[in-house]
Amino acid sequence: MPATSEAPDGRRERRKRETRQRLLTATRKLIAEDGAMSLRISDVTERADLGFGTFYSYFDSKEALIEAVVADAIGSAARAIGTKALEYADPAETASISYRRFVRYANDEPEVAAVLLSLARSERLFENALLPWARETLRRGIDSGRFLIEDLELALTSVAAAALAAIDGILCGRLASGAEIAGATMMLRGFGIDPREAAEIAARPLPRIDLTSAIETAAAPVRRSPTVG
Repeated sequence: MPATSEAPDGRRERRKRETRQRLLTATRKLIAEDGAMSLRISDVTERADLGFGTFYSYFDSKEALIEAVVADAIGSAARAIGTKALEYADPAETASISYRRFVRYANDEPEVAAVLLSLARSERLFENALLPWARETLRRGIDSGRFLIEDLELALTSVAAAALAAIDGILCGRLASGAEIAGATMMLRGFGIDPREAAEIAARPLPRIDLTSAIETAAAPVRRSPTVG
């Protein structure tokens, strides 16, 4: 049977996605090199090897581009962390791994993390990336009897806020190395885990998760995040 060619509309949409991703990738690299304050649209289009006017077909402003880059990077990191953590049978270990790896984002991608914290919608962007995975983990823990959580949504909000605050604390130097372990211990104790067991789980070695590669391959097909609701 002869191979069918891609429909014109399909090619256009694919090219639009690829062009948008080139702009995002170029911006992320420029932010990593020089920060967001000095970012110029002309630098982005030059790094992406695109015409200057192409930019405005995808973004209204530099600020919109920066927010999209952060959302893309955080979302890719969340998929990588969430997918790996959900391989563990014990919801307590899944929660510990996820929390600690998210907090370590301050060390893995400090430039992107700093830009995230500077955005007016930082909490919402972080929650959008984190909560689908966290919700699945906490539901598993509740359904299995591992977690004693009365209000799931309040617990999710508290976990996301604590993780983002810990990232901020690490970036500004207020929190020392190992803060993610203490934070994970406190979180697990709040879910009803025995204090000694919570401390033991939170101190276990973390699995290797290459967040840099996950962000760089954000345009590739990935596992969908768990259904929200």
